[in-house]
Amino acid sequence: MSDSPQVDRQVMQSGRAGIPAWCLSLLLHAAMMGGLILTIRSVPKGMIGEPDRSVGVSLVRSSASEREYLDESDFQDAYNEASSSTSNNVTAALPSAADLGIDLSGVLPSADGVSFQGGGLDLPNAADVGSAHSTNVGRIGGQAKTSVFGIQAEGSTFVYVFDRSTSMLGFNGRPLAAAKRELTASLNDLQETHQFQIIFYNDRPKIFQPAGMAPSLIWGDPSMKAQAKRFVEGINAFGATRHMDALRMALGMSPDVIFFLTDADEPTLTMEEMRTVERLNRGTTIHAIEFGFGPQGRQKSFLAVLAQRNMGQHAYINLAELAKDF
Repeated sequence: MSDSPQVDRQVMQSGRAGIPAWCLSLLLHAAMMGGLILTIRSVPKGMIGEPDRSVGVSLVRSSASEREYLDESDFQDAYNEASSSTSNNVTAALPSAADLGIDLSGVLPSADGVSFQGGGLDLPNAADVGSAHSTNVGRIGGQAKTSVFGIQAEGSTFVYVFDRSTSMLGFNGRPLAAAKRELTASLNDLQETHQFQIIFYNDRPKIFQPAGMAPSLIWGDPSMKAQAKRFVEGINAFGATRHMDALRMALGMSPDVIFFLTDADEPTLTMEEMRTVERLNRGTTIHAIEFGFGPQGRQKSFLAVLAQRNMGQHAYINLAELAKDF
């Protein structure tokens, strides 16, 4: 009996000494895991479930209810937004041309500036022909040389403005007949690449206007010239004389040359009308043919002055001598 307690103590000591080290390590790790679980459960609501971000530089913007992570892409978006806003503000602050009192009309071409129909440039209508400067597009065929009563002219566009008032019927109608003959001969000098127009006038103008065409310059092809000759043949003389309406109409087509023929001593063009002609003239040469009776006087007629002031020549035709030719 006396030896039993001693034996029991030895057995217990030998049992403690025999517990492996790995068993103790396992117990220690289990205890640590339990503590970690308790710690996680104590984390405040809202912290779990936030995504991980892999960033170079990261800032956290916190408020009472949320937390936001900012990285480089967020900074770039904010920068772009700020740049756009600044650009818009600067553009809005710049003054417009209207604010500065600058008129840009005519600087840039608009769509209304040129009108096209059927593949060609739109021609002026009847209202445009005596009231506005008309730019002609047909000056591409070189120069033609022609003459009327000895006055030589060169150009590619010609307008004949001839008097057909009652006085042109004097001497048995020979003045009008001579005018028609010279005009027809002049048309024969023109080619298809040249253009012309004919205006006979008394107290109002009568323009050559083939059916369906605007009263503007006509191409000198054989068909148009044939129609023009028939128009000339059908002209009769009557009525009073009014020069300015016909001259306005001719200058409105802006030809290279105008042949202006009349036998009228009265009415003459006044100085105010002379200035109006010069103001309307955009580079047209005006040649004047004057029909008169007897030798030419020493004093310059209004037709001689008109030609001189518009780069043209003046010719005087003595109707007494003209009558011998008929």
